[in-house]
Amino acid sequence: MSTLSPEQRARITAATHKLLQPCTAFLQQLVRIDTTNPPGWNYPECAQLIGDTLASLGYDVDYYEVPQSQLHALAPHGKGLPRVNVVGRHEFAGGEGKVLHFNGHYDVVPCSEPSAWASQPFEAAIRNSVDGKEEIVGRGVSDMKGGIAAQVYAIEALKLAGISLKGTIEHSGVADEETTGIKNAGMGYLVDIGVLSPEKQSAIVITEPLNTTNVCLGHRGAIWGRITFKGVETHGSTPQRGKNALAMAARYIVAAEQEIGEDLKNKIDTRVVPPEAQAASLTFTVFNSGQATNLVPALATVTFDRRLVPGETLDGARGEMQALLRKMFKDDEWVYEETYSTEPVWVGEEEEIVKVWKQAVHAACGVTAGIVCSPGSDDQRFIVHDAKMNSCIVYGPGNIRNVHNLDESLLLEDLRTGMEVMAIGAAMYLGFEDVKQ
Repeated sequence: MSTLSPEQRARITAATHKLLQPCTAFLQQLVRIDTTNPPGWNYPECAQLIGDTLASLGYDVDYYEVPQSQLHALAPHGKGLPRVNVVGRHEFAGGEGKVLHFNGHYDVVPCSEPSAWASQPFEAAIRNSVDGKEEIVGRGVSDMKGGIAAQVYAIEALKLAGISLKGTIEHSGVADEETTGIKNAGMGYLVDIGVLSPEKQSAIVITEPLNTTNVCLGHRGAIWGRITFKGVETHGSTPQRGKNALAMAARYIVAAEQEIGEDLKNKIDTRVVPPEAQAASLTFTVFNSGQATNLVPALATVTFDRRLVPGETLDGARGEMQALLRKMFKDDEWVYEETYSTEPVWVGEEEEIVKVWKQAVHAACGVTAGIVCSPGSDDQRFIVHDAKMNSCIVYGPGNIRNVHNLDESLLLEDLRTGMEVMAIGAAMYLGFEDVKQ
C-alpha cells in the first residue's frame, strides 16, 4: 500500500474541485438518456456515451453485447431490446502492476409518477437542497449514474494532480442490475464470458451509493418465490364438500409470520444500513385465489420475499419455510417455487482493497470509515459467488436513502467527495509516481 503525502492529497482535493463541473456535466448527459429498466430503453446510446467519454480520455474501449439467442434467458423482462456492456482499459504502467476495476450499472428503475417530480425525472436539473447545498435531481443520479461519473473523473483528478499510477485502471458500465435475476445480461454476463475474473483484475470497486463515508463489504441474501396451495373446488353453498385453498394459504401466512417471522426478528446484523433493515425478514407480497364468489377455490398462490443477513444460508431459509408447510399440510397440497435467490455476501476486512479504502475515506473525509452491509442484493454477488473473487467492495457517492425515490438527488459535494476517495484509493492501491516533483 502506497502512502500519499499531505501535499499530494491537497493537490488531489484541488483537482476534484476543478473537475466537479465536467464530472457533473457528464452525469447530466448520462441521466438525460432514459435507461428505464424494465424494459431497458436506450441501452446502446448510454453505453456509447460512456465508451466515447472513456475513449476521449485515453482508454481502450470494448463493447460486449448479449447475443439475441441469450436475451430470453438473461433478460426475460426486456422485450427483446439490446443489452450492451462497455469496458474501458488504461494501462498507466505499460501493462505492469495490478489492475483496479471500477464498475457501475447504467440502468435505472421506472418513475411511477413523473408528474409528481419537482422537475422532469430525466432533466438532471441543478437546484439548492433544503440545506441550501447544490444538488442534482433526476432518476439515476444516485443509483447509480453518479457513481459512474465519479469513478471516471476520479482518475482524471489524479492526472491533473500529477499522480501517475503504477498499474491499470478499468471502468465498466453494465446493464440490468435493477432487474434482479440469478443470472443477468450485465455484470453476470461479463463474469460468464470471462471479462471479469481473478486472473484479469486484482480488485473491483462497485460504485453503488451507501454513504460517502461508508465502505460496503457485502449485502443481505434473498429468496423470492411463490407457494401454490391445492385444495378441492366445490359450490359455495356446500363448502364442507371441498377444501378451500384460499383458507389454507391464509393459515400458512399467519403461522409463518408467528413461527418464522418472530424468530427472524432476532437474526440481526448491525452492519446493515439503514438500521431498519438489520433484521432478517419474511414478507408475503402478492395473493391470488378464486374465480367466483360462489365457488370454493381449488388453488391459491402467495408470493414471498425472504431476506437473509450474513451468517444465514439459502438452504436454512428455505428449509424453515418448507418444514412449516410439511407440518401443516400434506406434501401433495402445496408447491414451493423460487424465482430468484442469492446467498448473502460478505468479504473480510483483511482484504487489501478494504484496508486501502478505509484509509482513503479517512484521508478525504477526516472520519473513520463505516464498514457496512447493503440491505438489498447487487452485482457484487456475481464477483464474489460466481467469479470467486473476494477482493470486491461497494463504494460510491451519495446516500442509500436517496435511491429509487421521488426527486432522487445527489449533492454535488458528495459527488466531489466520492471522486476524491476513489482517486486516493486508486493511488494507494496501485502505487504511483509523482510527476510534479
